[in-house]
Amino acid sequence: MDYQELKPRKDETGILYREGIYFHSPSDFARKNLYYIHFGGLYTCTFPYRVNREYYHTFLLVRVLDGKFCVRFGDDTICAGTGSVILLDCKQKHSYWVQETTTFQWFHFDGCAAQSYFDYLTGQHGVCFTGQPELFLLFDSILEELKTDHGNEHRLSILIHNILGLLAGIGKRNEPAAVTEAIQYMTAHYRDNISVADIAGYLALNPRYFSKVFKRHTDTSPHQYLLALRLRRAKALLLETSMSIQQIADECGFTSSTHFIRAFRQENDITPQKYRNILFSDSRQ
Repeated sequence: MDYQELKPRKDETGILYREGIYFHSPSDFARKNLYYIHFGGLYTCTFPYRVNREYYHTFLLVRVLDGKFCVRFGDDTICAGTGSVILLDCKQKHSYWVQETTTFQWFHFDGCAAQSYFDYLTGQHGVCFTGQPELFLLFDSILEELKTDHGNEHRLSILIHNILGLLAGIGKRNEPAAVTEAIQYMTAHYRDNISVADIAGYLALNPRYFSKVFKRHTDTSPHQYLLALRLRRAKALLLETSMSIQQIADECGFTSSTHFIRAFRQENDITPQKYRNILFSDSRQ
């Protein structure tokens, strides 16, 4: 059946044109391990097109090609313009509609980390995203894949993951100057015995406020970020030099070799020396 020839149901008022609906049947493997599509399509709609749902068992991604797409989710009402992307958890009560002629691509999806990604993305940015032109090709590719008789579920999973990853990256470009300056300061001074209070003092900010802002925009505390920076440098020195464990600890800003070994083991489940031995052993093979 050519889905493009399907006519809208009588209760689907306001649909002027549509491509789809294109359905996909994910395998058991995909349901357990991948992101997967249920169905999707492209619509051109006008008033009074509207969808009201109490519950549906999927997540929904919408890309607005032209016009204005309005959404009510939770306590928020948003009207997204051309180039916007909407992400909804359809398991929660929601509505969407258009008030003017609007063309949009959409697909319902789910997957092993879909709920976690939704919570992360919407917790950071809400349900509406703008400013990532790379997303457009991904939406086009998903719908082209769905048009085939047997869409490749591994390719579909990669495409969805790429979309979610790009959405996550949108906020990183809008991080406050204080966060950018803190990262630059830590990168320049990780060898020194600096604390979160020192970093906040450099920025002329209250340490508690600074830590809150930093974690909101990086998903990690300043202390954890600094520790990860030191450990990454330590790994490079373990592989690329013959420096002793004590020398590496001093070079990377740890207060002692004991502190370095404990932090390294907590991060990697092995000591620095064992890590070095494994790397050198692998390099000789």
